[in-house]
Amino acid sequence: MENFALIGGCTRKGVEQVFKPEELKATYYNPKDAAINKDPRMKAALRKYTAEMRKAGFDYAHPDDVEHDVRRRLAALTNGGTIPLDKMTPAQRVGLKALQDYERRVSVKNFELQEDVIDPVKERIEQELFSRKSQ
Repeated sequence: MENFALIGGCTRKGVEQVFKPEELKATYYNPKDAAINKDPRMKAALRKYTAEMRKAGFDYAHPDDVEHDVRRRLAALTNGGTIPLDKMTPAQRVGLKALQDYERRVSVKNFELQEDVIDPVKERIEQELFSRKSQ
């Protein structure tokens, strides 16, 4: 999923020329990604990812879930981004520090598992499903 909400100017104009209107919506889910995620090999890779994340103390079933969760937590802490750092209470600053520490830890593990577990499987599936076959 892509988030085009924060882009503007010539970048926005370019994106609007390349993407269909439904692809610009936050709810759009690429059919290619859906096909990959339905493949039994990817389902197995995601089960392994989930198990390894749990071993590391994290509760995520897909690599994409990490960023969404961290953003959700940050929004809750900052009232949707309306509380600037200099206006945070001491408790909010402690919460922000804890979230930053958490984000660093979870991002490292998420990246490792994406590189080692998810990406190789995804590349094989993409190659089989979407590469042009020579005749």
